[in-house]
Amino acid sequence: MSKTEGNAEYTDVCKVTIAKKAKRILPWLIVVVLSASLASIAITAGEETTPDVTGCTGCHPTIEDTVANFNMSLHHTIAGIYDEFGRGAGEQFNMSLPEGCTKCHIDSCDSCHKDFASYPGSAEHGKKVEMDTCVECHHARAGVNYVGYLGGHEKEGPSADIHHQLGLNCTDCHTPSEIHGNGEVYSSEKEAVKVRCEDCHNSPGKVINGVAVTQFSTEIPAHKIHEGKLDCSACHAGWMQTCYNCHLETKKVDKSYVDKFYLGVGYEGEIKPFYYQRVSKGNKSYDRWVEWTPHTISATAHNCSFCHQNKELLGEGRTGIILGPEGAKFIPQATIDRIYGIMPTETPVASPAETPAAAATPKPPGFELIFAVIAIAVVAVLAKRRR
Repeated sequence: MSKTEGNAEYTDVCKVTIAKKAKRILPWLIVVVLSASLASIAITAGEETTPDVTGCTGCHPTIEDTVANFNMSLHHTIAGIYDEFGRGAGEQFNMSLPEGCTKCHIDSCDSCHKDFASYPGSAEHGKKVEMDTCVECHHARAGVNYVGYLGGHEKEGPSADIHHQLGLNCTDCHTPSEIHGNGEVYSSEKEAVKVRCEDCHNSPGKVINGVAVTQFSTEIPAHKIHEGKLDCSACHAGWMQTCYNCHLETKKVDKSYVDKFYLGVGYEGEIKPFYYQRVSKGNKSYDRWVEWTPHTISATAHNCSFCHQNKELLGEGRTGIILGPEGAKFIPQATIDRIYGIMPTETPVASPAETPAAAATPKPPGFELIFAVIAIAVVAVLAKRRR
């Protein structure tokens, strides 16, 4: 073989080797490039959605922490909307969240803090967010019901919440950590909202906006009976807005009720209001239920017959999908029966008649006797060997 032929053969071998190595390395190289690209996109997206806080840090040195928490909050991520829609209409109709449902996503401070950039030196600086700002987004139930209207602010409801009548703003109950986020990731506002009625009504001496807060008392029979079993809103919510046949194609609702009220077991274990919706698309529909704290609280509680003479309210025979945190459920039928004083029907089991003790009978030789015989035999063998 000539030197030229040898070099050619060596070159061919090298090419094959390099090709094989390249073939093995190429998939990994693609993964690395794609990962870098995705990371770059994520960083860019994060920069685009980070609220502009220019001019705020001089007076608010911890604003960076607030922004970091806010970027994980439900106000920013609207994860609760994605979660409930995905487990409801998403699964039932195999559809993604419509664009209109994301319009309340907040990505800048001035979405709530109007004209915040002009605050330094402004007469508006330090003024708390007005309730109208909250209602702009919370216009389906909570916000508008609180001020005495139905969803969309189109019709007047039966009554405004007692707290609104006393002059309380949304931020008098809901804390900055609830609104801005606390650094934890939640998939439901039921978990993110930490405020409870007891925070004020089981706190002697509590005064808000100059109003002395009425305190919870176990001297009231209904309180004593239901304490720890019912959420306060189960009795003190004056009314609740429920929707029948919400059409996803047209975004229209056939009827909105204020004279129906429903209860269920919340994820924390107490009985509380559940709002109901029938959702339709084409010729298919499904029923959805979500535990809810109506913002229609009344100082006067419902009377006993409101629940104890209304099996529909308690949920007898109820079907459908329960959305929200894991653990929420319909009231068990056994509980409904107990509320109505229906005792469970059980076939009495006759207690067995006493039988005289049988005379003791000698037991056949058992394991103990066999073991003794073997032990004696071993001792005899050992003694014989010693001789």
